[in-house]
Amino acid sequence: MEINEIVYKLKYYTEELPKDALKEAINNKELIIPKLLEMLEYTENNLEEICSEEDEFFGYIYAIFLLAEFRETKAFPFLIEILNQDADIVEYIIGDDYPEYLPRLLASTYNGDDDELFSIIENSNLDEFIRSSTLQTFAILYLYGVKDREFIVNYFKKLLDEKSEDDDSYLYQEILVETTHLRLIELDGIIDKVFDEVNYKEEMQDLKETFANENYQIYRNRYPFKDFYEYIYDTVGIMEEWQCFRYKEDEEFEQSDDKKVCDYVQYIRNKICKGERDIEKEHLVGLLIGEKSREYIRKEHDSELVEKLNYIDYSITKAEWYQKRNENKKAQKLYRIAWLDIQDICKQKNIKSIKEYDEKYEGCNCLLNWIQNYDEILEMSDEENDLCERIRLWRTVEEIFDMETEDNLYWKERVIRNTANAEFKLGNEEKATKIIEDYLVENEKWVWGYVEMSDWYDYERDKKHYNLEKSIEILKRAESVKDLEDKEAILERLEDAYNKLGNKEKAKEYNRKWNEYINQH
Repeated sequence: MEINEIVYKLKYYTEELPKDALKEAINNKELIIPKLLEMLEYTENNLEEICSEEDEFFGYIYAIFLLAEFRETKAFPFLIEILNQDADIVEYIIGDDYPEYLPRLLASTYNGDDDELFSIIENSNLDEFIRSSTLQTFAILYLYGVKDREFIVNYFKKLLDEKSEDDDSYLYQEILVETTHLRLIELDGIIDKVFDEVNYKEEMQDLKETFANENYQIYRNRYPFKDFYEYIYDTVGIMEEWQCFRYKEDEEFEQSDDKKVCDYVQYIRNKICKGERDIEKEHLVGLLIGEKSREYIRKEHDSELVEKLNYIDYSITKAEWYQKRNENKKAQKLYRIAWLDIQDICKQKNIKSIKEYDEKYEGCNCLLNWIQNYDEILEMSDEENDLCERIRLWRTVEEIFDMETEDNLYWKERVIRNTANAEFKLGNEEKATKIIEDYLVENEKWVWGYVEMSDWYDYERDKKHYNLEKSIEILKRAESVKDLEDKEAILERLEDAYNKLGNKEKAKEYNRKWNEYINQH
């Protein structure tokens, strides 16, 4: 694709993201940069017409993100100029998600001019969210080693010292967030006063507890740093998530059978919460299996939670729809949103098991099923952030639900196995092993603990840990346990391991043992 053709395809908005043109632009970085800077100059000179939609030019958004991905410092003055405009203009040019992207764009194009950033952060006439987003730029630059800790501490201290008692700008909550995330213990004592003055007390209390945690560590490849504290590095990946490029996709979802079922469940729930319990039978046809529908109609529904439950149903339904299309990243995001809402409900209503939640609030799909779908997506990933998200998922299950009840025994073992698996993938072999071994002391017959550990060393793609002898050692230890549960899983793996080693005699022996065990049980 020629440079002029790339530029042409990036000038105006299209319903589908121009991926090919963006990728070609990235492949032709040196040639495209002058053209992208010309787009920003055009935007600056025609800002009023563009924001009033008299000019349909859309190239500024592609130019900003591509230049940020290229670390082009010549784009920095343009961003500063935009930030000094009204908040409506900032939102129009950068998008309504600007608090998420603005710090990353500024950090990616940073040209060393701190005074320009100071002028925005300290200008009380500007929108408070623009000011706080600009402040986060310094946190990103600190994490990348561009700014040192002394600079961050001194600047935050200056802002806190100059804060008036009646100034409740969100800027100061942002200072608390960054102070906590970066654990700037040098500000301990100074921020206590601010904690007491800002809004959102519950959220601030969580920050205060995190700040006091001496074991807290910064991991830039994990939440909350991953995504929010990074340079712009994947323009195409970022824009694929934007609503403006997903209208056709959303239309497909709205017309899907999955969405019709979701709509029906919400219709039933809303009717019941209004006291309209006489649901006509014809509404059931083709939407839900009859018996399940009748059970659902008989459920008691909490009108206080109806809005949240409906949103959970929507999120889960769309997540499962994405999973069918192998768009797992989009599904993962929606599962995460739904899980956060369910945590709130369980804490609020003192629900102590997944079974109890499903009995009270099951909608389009039961929690028992979809939480495993969520885990399946995380399990398939080797990205550090996803592995940590998987650990958080199962640790939260453990915190919310009573793991010692009969209802939760299966989930207790899932928590142990899945957490250990994620820790092992993160490189924490000793910690992962201890998680499993601690439970085997309590329940020596738990076959899946042995299976989990043996599988770690029987994965040929993991060159660092691949060790069939070690895997066999773990399996043979399990084999020796009297009255082991599901012993066939051990015998089958031993047969497979010996086949891989080329020991056909041993493989036949375990094939015979497996057959004998199956016949006896």
